[in-house]
Amino acid sequence: MNCCIRELESLLCLESTKVLMVGIWGMGGIGKTTLAKVIYERLFCQFEGYCFLEGLKSTSMDNLKAELLSKVLGDKNINMGLTSIKARLHSKKVLLVIDDVNHQSMLETLVGGHDWFGPQSRIIITTRDKHLLTVQGVDAVYEVQKLEDDNAIQLFNVMKLLDQITSYAQGLPLALKVLGCSLCDRNADYWTDKLNQLKKISNGEIQEVLQISFDGLEDNEKEIFLDIACFFRGRGQTFVKKILESCGFSMVSGIENLIDKSLITITRDDRLEMHDLLQEVGWQIIRKTSPKEPGRRSRLWEQKDVSHILKRETGAQEVEGIFFDLSGLEEMNFTTKAFSQMTNLRLLEIYRSNLRDTGGKMQCKLHISDDFKFHYDELRYLHWDEYPCESLPFDFESENLVHFCMPRSRHLTQLWKGQKVFGNLEFVDVSYSQYLKETPDFSRATNLEVLVLKGCTNLRKVHPSLGYLSKLILLNLENCTNLEHLPSIRWLVSLETLILSGCSKLEKLPEVPQHMPYLSKLCLDGTAITDFSGWSELGNFQENSGNLDCLNELNSDDSTIRQLPSSSVVLRNHNASPSSAPRRSHFIRPHCTLTSLTHLNLSGTSIIHLPWNLERLFMLQRLELTNCRRLQALPVLPSSIERMNASNCTSLELISPQSVFKRFGGFLFGNCFKLRNCHSKMEHDVQSVASHVVPGAWRSTYARVSSLLVSYHNFHISAEMLLLLCLHDFCFS
Repeated sequence: MNCCIRELESLLCLESTKVLMVGIWGMGGIGKTTLAKVIYERLFCQFEGYCFLEGLKSTSMDNLKAELLSKVLGDKNINMGLTSIKARLHSKKVLLVIDDVNHQSMLETLVGGHDWFGPQSRIIITTRDKHLLTVQGVDAVYEVQKLEDDNAIQLFNVMKLLDQITSYAQGLPLALKVLGCSLCDRNADYWTDKLNQLKKISNGEIQEVLQISFDGLEDNEKEIFLDIACFFRGRGQTFVKKILESCGFSMVSGIENLIDKSLITITRDDRLEMHDLLQEVGWQIIRKTSPKEPGRRSRLWEQKDVSHILKRETGAQEVEGIFFDLSGLEEMNFTTKAFSQMTNLRLLEIYRSNLRDTGGKMQCKLHISDDFKFHYDELRYLHWDEYPCESLPFDFESENLVHFCMPRSRHLTQLWKGQKVFGNLEFVDVSYSQYLKETPDFSRATNLEVLVLKGCTNLRKVHPSLGYLSKLILLNLENCTNLEHLPSIRWLVSLETLILSGCSKLEKLPEVPQHMPYLSKLCLDGTAITDFSGWSELGNFQENSGNLDCLNELNSDDSTIRQLPSSSVVLRNHNASPSSAPRRSHFIRPHCTLTSLTHLNLSGTSIIHLPWNLERLFMLQRLELTNCRRLQALPVLPSSIERMNASNCTSLELISPQSVFKRFGGFLFGNCFKLRNCHSKMEHDVQSVASHVVPGAWRSTYARVSSLLVSYHNFHISAEMLLLLCLHDFCFS
């Protein structure tokens, strides 16, 4: 608390003669009012007039104005019809605390602007809604953070408090206060019983306070809050926005308002989070809509409730979302009848939280009838781990579906037959579905952006419609080991990532568009591809095409490529065979505009010479040449390079003398036994270190030289060089 007081007092800047307004912002029950009262009690005597105004929601504005002026002026007979707050206080130094503001009109009526008060006045406003403070134009905002467990225990003031109590409260002072009152002077058995009760249902007093914020939300924000509380807490913000926007919710303003009202937070890695007790508020709101029959609730996320409606077939049209964890269940029946009344289902996820613990093996035996189907019209999100059927229901079609995910579906052989309308479908993932034989017709899924078929080891046929998905950004066919042919992808102009790693039977790249402006990652490692003949046009950087400007990763480790293209497309992790590697490669043309390439990995290739104009890749930072045993010479390297590993390049003889190695320890030439000019080059580098040594700094200099010696660890440095360094340091010490 003392730390909070000091921080808030610094924001109030009491030495300033200006009128300052400071907001105290935080979630309900976190201690805003308590903090404001402590500050008020410490400072009120320094002002000509003062007032702590609370209970705003239950009092009329006229009465509040009268109360404010009465307290500040010390006059109980204020006639508001003959005066105003600004008229009476514009020359007076006052301290005002306006507590628990939930509407802008309150601030407009009670504090107006800075010119309402005299010099050195301080106005403190507490609220759950940060946006109100922004609109009011306060000078500073203090966000009240939840307490750490040590401070929480101090507030609770019980010496032997169980760790579970503070864990449950998560630093929320209101929760600690309420629990402290209920557990004070009780024995350990009572504490244990109370905690078990709280795990099932929130303490009524705590929930009542926290729900005030929820009740003040617009309908759009309430729906978003409930979806996050029941389904999407901890998920990525971008992903959730995409799904819920497809449900018709206004996500940008909705998320901002929920953050402003302290109902959710965004983590550093852009995930949606909320306090455990706020999540419980959301759960209780849903449970209360149908206390005894879960089949009439809008959202179902608890295993026992979902099991109940499937076994008793009580799911009704109120159900909008089901997230069903199969972990720990031995068997389960999915029937058409159980889903028949759920006509408004928009979110469906069947998953196993213990997937890793079971080694990926299915523990729950699902029984699904041959004619199984459910309502798809309103469905936006479908995620079903280990879907147990050979295909989707024959009439499966959804104009509204955005996200389709059925990974590890071991029985799945095909998704659907013929053309199906999926006008809003953007994401498809059927990875590790080992018996999937072919992809469906995507011609009516024109908005598809991501297609993941990784690990579909029996996939043999890719439907030609795939090549016409002009909005496709990512195509992942990694380890599709039986795939021998890809259709033309000449219309995939939006493609950014193409992964063909491990497609061991794929011998030829598909026909591609002449212009792929966004392609940034191409992985061909483990393929049987022998040439880039179909991609030759991509090498034409003459004029204005710059076809692969965004390419910054191409992985072709262990591939069987024999013919290099004329473009720089293969400069990322390219493997060239000894039979076709040219003496002087021209796959970086003079007009190359490949400005994004930062990491080039040619390790393990049989390349003999690097292109003479490699130095044109001015963004290149890392060059990997490990085990290039046929490499004979290095050309001039880009000055941007920070790290290069040429270890085990046993045929390497020459390094261009114009290359500049700017980071010692970042250039490795281990086991390069034929390297002739490395000795003189290393001496030049050591001399460079000596010329810039700081007097008396032999330790740091020695460390840099040691790093350099590691870089050249199979060569000898002359004693003269080391002596030069020692004498240089000695002379200036």
